Amino acid sequence: MTRAADEFYLGVDVGTTYTKIQIVDADGNTVALSSRATPWERTAGATILAPDRLLDEVLQHLEALLADHPAGRVVGIGLTGFGETGVPLGARGDILAPGLPWYDVHGANQLDRLAVTLGLEAFTGSSGLPVNLKPSLFKFAWLAERYAPLSQWVRWLSIQEWLAFRLTGALAGEASLASRTGLLDVVSGRQSEETSAWAGVPPTLLPDRVGAGTSLGPVTTGPARIRGAHVTIAGLDHLVAAVGLGALDDADLVDSCGTGEAIIRHLPEHPWNALNLVDAVNRGLSVGRDVFPGRLQAMASVRSGIGMGRFLKLMGIQRDELPALDEAALAVVPRVDGPRVSNVWLDQAQLTNIDYEPDRAEVWRAVIEAVQERAAYLVHQLDVVAGIPARRRIMTGGGLTSHAVREIKRRYLGDYELPDISEATSLGAAQFARMAAGAIPPIRITGSPTDPAVDNASHHHRAPVDPADHLASVPGGREDQR
Repeated sequence: MTRAADEFYLGVDVGTTYTKIQIVDADGNTVALSSRATPWERTAGATILAPDRLLDEVLQHLEALLADHPAGRVVGIGLTGFGETGVPLGARGDILAPGLPWYDVHGANQLDRLAVTLGLEAFTGSSGLPVNLKPSLFKFAWLAERYAPLSQWVRWLSIQEWLAFRLTGALAGEASLASRTGLLDVVSGRQSEETSAWAGVPPTLLPDRVGAGTSLGPVTTGPARIRGAHVTIAGLDHLVAAVGLGALDDADLVDSCGTGEAIIRHLPEHPWNALNLVDAVNRGLSVGRDVFPGRLQAMASVRSGIGMGRFLKLMGIQRDELPALDEAALAVVPRVDGPRVSNVWLDQAQLTNIDYEPDRAEVWRAVIEAVQERAAYLVHQLDVVAGIPARRRIMTGGGLTSHAVREIKRRYLGDYELPDISEATSLGAAQFARMAAGAIPPIRITGSPTDPAVDNASHHHRAPVDPADHLASVPGGREDQR
């Protein structure tokens, strides 16, 4: 498809620490990239994200980035980021509570209540998620107690869905983000009535879902240069990063290494049921809807970066000392009676077999080996669940700046690709923005079917929804895994 040379597309990635915005041209090439801190606020007893402040920050960020860019028309915007943080809306579309981060630990009492009422396997067999504090619904009771009772909740939007709502006036959801709430039945793709009743929320709390790359309509607010641009909800960050990396086949595996490490596979089409989901979670995985219509994905997570970092602190290693430590670790010949590290990815790690003259290079080698051994185990579990082994492994992320990590990972996982792409997530969001604007054909996984339950019209456009009408129609107006 031919596009004007002065047309541009934006990918917006709302991350845990930073919000990244990337501009690509008509051919999909990066022309600008900018990062700003995500505006979390610390209040009494919680870290929160005020949606209105986030919108203001994103619009200011966009305006500043575009001001430094040659004149051109923005025709598409894709929104991505983490999926657990969201906001409840009232009958008039008003915000009833702020967003909480995925790592928030409120709601522990809800896990105990789940075990004795709904049942752990009933939840896992519906949501495809492990029972821990990350899913959004375990925070609902805490938010309701402090901000607005559940009886007033009419919709729940992820932060990305809410930004799209405010930019366009269209209220819609996206399946991979909805999968992180714990409310979505992964097999059917519908909100679970049983889980919703347990949580005390209406069975229509999640809005109708559209496919990533579907235009929700034009921007109606913000800087003049983005007015009229098509907006799309690109989906969950790790899955969107896979698109930015070109991982578009069932046999592709993506390993995103950073503070946390996410390893993902697109799942081939075959019938899934609750027993399959429970089995996958028992293997250390989570399963959710993919960003592609009709598809599922499996994900494994390890707190690799943050887990390894504590050993660097313990040894007093500064950032500029890491390259030399890496080379020394690679020269180490592991000993049977040498240092051993376990549970690097958990809150409490163990370091054993320290002799009278501990060697920092040996310890660092043991740390990296422990993480890669865990990664290799999870890759194997993903292969089992997918039913076909990964034939192509694609790595990305800041955790791979370590030479020792790169080399030892290769020994455990085999050969892999390391594309020269600094921000694959915002790039993937920009690619979905191109799709929403009609600049490229639909992005699909090889052999991907069309899901009739998802509105993905032939031109990938969806008419804006009047939020007041839409909301008024609603009746009653422990392992680390992301």
